[in-house]
Amino acid sequence: MLWDPKKVLLFLLALVYMIMPIGCSNERLAEELEIKNIDNEESLNDDQKVFWDEVNENGVDEDLLMKNIDEETLKYVAKQLQDLCDEIDEKGNRDKDYWLTGQWYSDVTDSKQYQNVVSTGKKAMKPLFLIIYKSESSGLYEWACSKALEEISGYDFSKENNGNGWSDAKEFLKLFIDKVSEGNHK
Repeated sequence: MLWDPKKVLLFLLALVYMIMPIGCSNERLAEELEIKNIDNEESLNDDQKVFWDEVNENGVDEDLLMKNIDEETLKYVAKQLQDLCDEIDEKGNRDKDYWLTGQWYSDVTDSKQYQNVVSTGKKAMKPLFLIIYKSESSGLYEWACSKALEEISGYDFSKENNGNGWSDAKEFLKLFIDKVSEGNHK
């Protein structure tokens, strides 16, 4: 039986994400990957719709999702957001009150790394979705992925949960899956 190298690589990446510690790891997964700059003009344009054939009312077709992932974008997104989380963790380790101030929110969304991911555009949507979907954690890393996916998709979940929106990546994932399975493709 021959193994599809792309599926093997994606499986290994997904496995690494699943065994990463909760939140942001001090180990730098992204450094283990060969990261190349992403050409924002490549493949999917922002004026094109993203079709979520991988997601429907029955759940997620993982094989199809893995097949439709752009590996370079996945690596790029993972590295950008892991580097960001490492920086945020350092701030939180230096000042325990940092997490209580809410400054971390602005530090994430205003960061160069986060903006790089968002500016990658719609081609980052499925890699972000995969990271959130495969992760057993719901820490800062997954939150940053969720926030970026929400921003890129244009979906507004702020009125969900009695106007409270979503509070973690697992809540976001459920809302996102419900939205795309309704057929409201962006």
